[in-house]
Amino acid sequence: MRRQAYPAYQQLYFGAFLAAIAGGLDAYTYLEHGGVFAGLQTGNLILMGVSLSKGHFAKFGYYLIAIIAFGLGTVFIRHVQHYFKRNYLKRAYFVLIYEFALMVLVAMISSNAPDVITVMLLAITAAAQLQEFRKLQDGPFTSLMMTGNIRTAAENLYTGYIRHDVVAKQKAADTGIVVGSFMVGAFVSGIFVPWLQDSAILVPAILILGAIVYLSQHSKVTADQEVTKQEERPTRASRHPQVSEDEEDVSEPETKSRRRRRK
Repeated sequence: MRRQAYPAYQQLYFGAFLAAIAGGLDAYTYLEHGGVFAGLQTGNLILMGVSLSKGHFAKFGYYLIAIIAFGLGTVFIRHVQHYFKRNYLKRAYFVLIYEFALMVLVAMISSNAPDVITVMLLAITAAAQLQEFRKLQDGPFTSLMMTGNIRTAAENLYTGYIRHDVVAKQKAADTGIVVGSFMVGAFVSGIFVPWLQDSAILVPAILILGAIVYLSQHSKVTADQEVTKQEERPTRASRHPQVSEDEEDVSEPETKSRRRRRK
C-alpha cells in the first residue's frame, strides 16, 4: 500500500521519537523525583486523590504543583504558536530545542535543586511537546498518553483482521509502533536511572536530538516531493488541448454570454 507523503513533523517515525521521549521523561521523574509524572497528568490527579484520602497533604501539594506547571507550559507554547503563526516547521524546531534546553538544565541543577523544581521544569517540557505535536499522519495524536492509542490499535486490529480491511491493518501496525516506542523510552530510562541517577534525564534529551536530525532530513525530502508533484501536475492547457489561447483568457461570465449568443 502506497503511503501518503506527510510533513516530517507528522510522520510515523517522528511520532515514535516523541513517544519514546515522553515515556523516558515520565519514567525518569517517577523513579528519581518522588513518584510524580512530568507529562501524565491523569496519573498525577489519581495520586493527588490517593494522597488526600490518606492525609498526605505535602504529597498532594507536590502533585498539584506539577499540574500547575504543566498548565503554564501549555500557555507559553500557545503564545509561541501565535508568534510563529503557520510556520509549522520552525515551530517544531523551536519546541524540540526548547525541550532539549530544559532537560540539559535539569541535568545540571537537579542534584542540588529540590525535587519540586525539577518536576516543574520537566512538566513544562512535557506540556510543550503535547501542545505542539498533536497530529500524526494527519490524524489526532498524543505522545504523552497511550490509553487512546491502545484503544485505536485494538479497534484497527479487529477491523483489519476480522473485517479484512487492509488500511486498518496498517493503522494498527503504525499505532503499535507508537505504543512500543513509548514503552522503550520508559525501559531505557529505567535502565539508566540507577546508574546515572539525576543525569539520566540526558537519555530522553538524546532522543530529542534524534528527533531533530530526523526532522531536518525528512523535511527536505518532503519539500522535494511537493515540488516534484507540482511539476508533474498537468496544466489546464495540457488537459484540454482543444482550447485555444484566446479562449483560455476568457472569463467565466463572457464564456456564458458567448454560449447564449450561439444559441
